[in-house]
Amino acid sequence: MPFRIFTLPFDPVIESFPDEVITEFCLNKKVNKLESQFFIQEGRAYWSVSVHYEILAKGEDKTRDLDEYQKLLFERLREWRKETAHKYGVPVYLIATNLQLVEIIRRKVQTVEAMKGIKGFGRGKMERYGLQVIAQVKAFYDSKQSKKEEKKDDLPFQ
Repeated sequence: MPFRIFTLPFDPVIESFPDEVITEFCLNKKVNKLESQFFIQEGRAYWSVSVHYEILAKGEDKTRDLDEYQKLLFERLREWRKETAHKYGVPVYLIATNLQLVEIIRRKVQTVEAMKGIKGFGRGKMERYGLQVIAQVKAFYDSKQSKKEEKKDDLPFQ
């Protein structure tokens, strides 16, 4: 399995680590494993990140098996992931990969137990993001159910 190592120095101007290079690198790849190590050298802080990956076929669409409604949920989860990553100052793929989001949607995950079956959602990730993901999925399906009921109420009596 190919891998690439990134070394990110702390940037005092932005008060963060410039992780955009990793995010950009991972755009057309399936990330199988991430390993990170924090270190200080000559008084400067660094993160070293090893990305183990597979290259996706050009144009491969991870959502191709989802129906239109599921694709809406996928976009909603991606937006939540982006906001959450920004809030915590981490790359989006550390919260969940696109493949993990697709798997959450396919399985209609709405419980902690079901979430444990998603590859890559271990104890730490579950504690940090699991309940938030479940809340997003439940809210989406609750909204879908409400819309169905509204449509039913709008039908003329026969």
